[in-house]
Amino acid sequence: MLRSFYRRLFAPSRPKPRLSHEQVRALIATAVQAAHIDATLGVLSLRRIEGRITWVAKTATKGSGLQVIVDDATGTLGPVERWGIR
Repeated sequence: MLRSFYRRLFAPSRPKPRLSHEQVRALIATAVQAAHIDATLGVLSLRRIEGRITWVAKTATKGSGLQVIVDDATGTLGPVERWGIR
């Protein structure tokens, strides 16, 4: 309980993205279509990885799935990657 209060008070503020959710979803849809994959990457999360703000889009599955990473500063897409055990 104390840890959650500490995080809310002293953790760095949530990063402000340059791209909107709609722009990221459009970029991801083109990447999935180009990879000829019939899947919906519906879970979007905004993360700070190595000091850069990135969007991570994943399938809403447990155990394994697909993911794409989008750099917020440049709008470049990473490859469509498989993650998990399957």
